[in-house]
Amino acid sequence: MAEINLQPAFRVDIIESESGWGQKLDEIKYFDSEPAALGFCKDYNKDNTATSTPEWYMVAQYRGQVR
Repeated sequence: MAEINLQPAFRVDIIESESGWGQKLDEIKYFDSEPAALGFCKDYNKDNTATSTPEWYMVAQYRGQVR
């Protein structure tokens, strides 16, 4: 029998965006705590510093607690 994890999980979506093609969900990540999820987003997005929207980019978006 599979073990069921009842601990809270915090979701982060990795979104790919490309000019002319729109956006797509590339990956979903789950974390055991909100600080871990938010820290991942901050680190993942640290190089997204362009003053205008690039032709292609990836971004991590925090979605909140899912269970």
